[in-house]
Parts: sequence; structure tokens; C-alpha cells
Amino acid sequence: MDHPRGSRGGRCIDLLTARNLFFMGKIADKVKRHGAVASAELSHCGRYGGKHLGPSEGVVDGHPITAYTERDIEEILENYVISAVNVKNQGFNMVTIHGGHGWLPEQFFSEFTNQRTDEWGGSREERARFAIAICDRIHEALGRDFPIEFRISASELTQGYGLDEGIEYAKALDGHADIIHVSLGVHGTLSNDEWQACAPTMFQEEGALVEYAAAIKRELKHSLVGTVGSISRPEMMEEIIASGKADFVNCARALLCDPYLPEKARAGRDDEIRPCIRCMSCWSSILTGKLTCALNPRASRETEFPEGREAKVKKNVVVIGGGIAGMQAALTARQCGHSVTLLERKKHLGGGMHCEEKVPFKRYFQRYLEFQADQLEKAGVEVRLGTEATPEMMEEMKPEVILACIGSKPALPPIPGIDAPNVVTAQCAFANPDKLGKRVAIVGGGLVGCELAIFLDMEGLDVEVIEMASDINAPGLSSQRIAVKREMRRREMAVNFNTKASRIAEEGLYCTQGGEEKLIEADTVIIATGQKPLAEEAFAFAPCAPQFQMIGDCSSVANIMTAVRNAYTIARDL
Repeated sequence: MDHPRGSRGGRCIDLLTARNLFFMGKIADKVKRHGAVASAELSHCGRYGGKHLGPSEGVVDGHPITAYTERDIEEILENYVISAVNVKNQGFNMVTIHGGHGWLPEQFFSEFTNQRTDEWGGSREERARFAIAICDRIHEALGRDFPIEFRISASELTQGYGLDEGIEYAKALDGHADIIHVSLGVHGTLSNDEWQACAPTMFQEEGALVEYAAAIKRELKHSLVGTVGSISRPEMMEEIIASGKADFVNCARALLCDPYLPEKARAGRDDEIRPCIRCMSCWSSILTGKLTCALNPRASRETEFPEGREAKVKKNVVVIGGGIAGMQAALTARQCGHSVTLLERKKHLGGGMHCEEKVPFKRYFQRYLEFQADQLEKAGVEVRLGTEATPEMMEEMKPEVILACIGSKPALPPIPGIDAPNVVTAQCAFANPDKLGKRVAIVGGGLVGCELAIFLDMEGLDVEVIEMASDINAPGLSSQRIAVKREMRRREMAVNFNTKASRIAEEGLYCTQGGEEKLIEADTVIIATGQKPLAEEAFAFAPCAPQFQMIGDCSSVANIMTAVRNAYTIARDL
């Protein structure tokens, strides 16, 4: 729902306007025709909306907030009911009231945002009145057989209420809402990086929010409880429900990564579920107005790339390189009916990412590499490990198509002393943390350098990072940058922005900041200043087949999502 004075702008559908309802009816029909339940989320931004109105006066991101009048509140409640009636008339089976993450119902419940002295504020019971009124009025209009799911935040964390109050919020809604869906945090304003709490990052354990739901479920007598937050393995979902921690498991990122997760789990095909790696690519893409997934190349392109399409002309395809792009290109080409051989010079698949197999917070990514390797085998791709591709070999194999996916190499900056024995690349450091000594200095504060710094800090090393720019460099991955900065801050790690490496010596790294030179004492200096495409090496194979394409980092160094999507697209177009 988008109340005219409660929109955040651009990402809400106005359910009070007739022209939008036909569109919503088409969505409900598409959902229901496949046997699913269609639920519409009703959301109101309140003080975080464009008109800067809220339960009480205050300031948000420098904007003064004007308090709602009682007439405003009655109008908003009526609009919740109208919106629910409208979506039911368009075929929806239920509604979800977003009363968490700092949106309007939570703003009324939280003492931090509600200092009213009338019937809508004051005591806890009065602060909960608004949320209860939404549920009761919708039930009054549509009956008890039209379920209401109500999302709450179990805690607002540092600014607002904690778990004890969150439990009271749920208890106030017990019996009024049919399902209470337990999340965490406030993301009404992006000025505080705790907005990410509702979507646990790779630095947190799986199911990081389950215990919040369990704590609330123990206190309720009537409403069912749902849990959410980085839950993607069917066995974990089963354990949550069987142990009584929650009645429902809600998924978002896991289903974006593999929309067939429930179907595969029901059929006992857990090994065929593409695992979400929590890289935050989806969140980053949402902030730019689209929705994509790093590992699911069809996300938001389903109509462009329908499933089950086979190539009209089957070809003999050779993929050179078994990294991220190479594995996806080989798998997609085979699924389109081509005969595919993948050549990888190393003894394992995974390319440059294989060096991170020891990194705890990248364990999800290792699952993905194993998943892709397994899919290649099941699809019938001939994989030759430990095989160095050469133009002479191509003359013998006579492929009709060559897809060169040979990756990149470290880009080494012209720093005096960079050839010294105490200097290693980021890939080497990831693979051999035990050989770095106690103190390390990392040149390069992009995602690679900072994720490496976190890993080495976990290993007990003293780490300091320098970066020439004023922030972490993370093109297209703004949400992951926030997650990394948050984790580094939590660990109280040293990062020197606007700092340039001047020279490397036996005692460590000399760098300049603000015109002054300082020494960062280090046993090892690690270079994490990006990668350089192996374009010339890849292009050497261009004359060896009628069709030739460079994919992934050997063409242009980017991120995992770009490599996967480009590999998929090019292989589909053969």
C-alpha cells in the first residue's frame, strides 16, 4: 500500500488507485495458477516517507517531522482497510502488514518514535493500539477467513526497543494477527548501517534471527509465528519447525537464487538447490532500481530466457577455464544441447575463487562451487582437470566454438620494493594465512582487500589496510560494502583511507597520508590492488575455431554476478 503521504517513492504501488488494481489482479492470477497463495504486502513508511509525517515530531536525516493529527490516523487506518479489500477483490488470498523495520505500525509502538499523549501513545497498550486496529478493522471488513500476516521487528537494536519490548509487541498482536512474522532492525533511513540487520550477511551464522522468533513463539497463545533471515537449507527449515521454534520459514534471497527450492526440497533433491551465498548483490541491485542475483542468471530475465530452450544447431564447444564464468558457460551450453568439453589447467575447479576455501564466511560460496561442479557432471560436460589448453590442442580437438574463460592475474602497482620476498598477492594470502607472520599490511581497500583483512583478523593476525580512495571500492556492490565496513568496525580494525603506498622495505610498508610518511610495521605486505585481464593469452585462441568469445575476467574484470550473467547469455546465444 502506498498512502499518498506515506510513500518512500518509486518502489510502492498505490493500492488506492483503480488503474493499479488490474495489474495486481494479473499478479494474483499468475501466483495462484501454480498452486501458491497470493499475499499482498501493505506498507506505510510514516516518518521515513517523502512528506515527513509521523506519530510524533522529530527529525529524520535533517528533515523535521510533523505529527499526525487524529484525523490523519483515522484516514490511514481506513486506507489499510480499503487496500486490503481491493487486493482481495483482485484475487489475493491474504495480506501481510509490514509492521517492522521501522515502518508506521512500529513507529507507533516504539517509544523512540512515539511520544504522543492521546489514545495512540503513552502506555505500551496505547502504543500498540494502532497495529491492533489495522488487524481488527481488516478482519471486520473481510472476515476471519482472510488471513493477516503481520511482520514485526523483534528488536530495533541500538535506537529503539529491545527484545523484551519486541515480545510485548507480539503479545499485543496475539490473536489479532493470524501470523506474526519476526524480523529485526530498522531500515527506514540508510544513515545507520543497522538497516542490514533484517538480512543477515555472510559474516553471520545461518538462521541468525531464528532465536528471536523462538523467544516470541514461547509467549504467544493464538497467533502462529514465522521466522526469516538467511535460511536456505531444507534440513535447517525442517529442524526449525520440528523443534517448535517457528511455525513457518520465510525465504526471500534463497528463492531469488533458486526459485525451485521448495519443489526440489519436497522431492528430496536438496543437492540440486543452488545455494545463496549472501553476497548482497540482490540488495545492491534493489538500491539501483532493479532486482538481480549473482548466481541466478535468469533473475529478472525470465521472459528473455525461457527455460528448456535447445539450440537449433548443436555444436562442439570447448570452454577454456574452470572458474566462475567457465563453469557457468559450460553448464549453460550443455543445457542447450551442445557437446561441451571444459579444460582447466589446475587440479580443481573454481578458478581464482578456490583460494578462499579456508575462509569461514565464504563457506556458502564453496557450497556453490561444489554445486556447480556437481551440475556439470550431471549434465554430461566432459571436464578435464590438470589440462593446459594450447592452440595446438585446439587443432586436434577441432571445436566449432571456443569460449575463453581464463580469468585474470593480479595487477601490481609500481611501488618500490614490490618484488621483495615479504610481498605476496591477496590470492596467496587467502590460501596460506599461516605463512604470513603475525603482522600484515594490505595495500588496497576494495572488497577483496577488506574481506581478506577480516579473514586474517579471524586468524589472529594484526592487520592494517591502506586505500588511496576515501571509501571501500565496490562497484555495483554497495550493500556488501556496508556489510564489510560494519564487520570491520565491529572488529575495530585499522583502515587508512586517502593513503598511498610509497615503498616496501624489510620492516614493512611505508605510506603517505596528508603529505606525511609513516611506517606500518609488517612481516608481510599483501597486494590487493585489483586484477588485470589475461586478454592477450585468451585472444591467442581466436583463430582456432569458427566461433570465439572471451567471457569473464579475461574480457573485463568485474564481479561474480557479471561473470555468471555474461557466461549464461553468451552460451545461450550460441
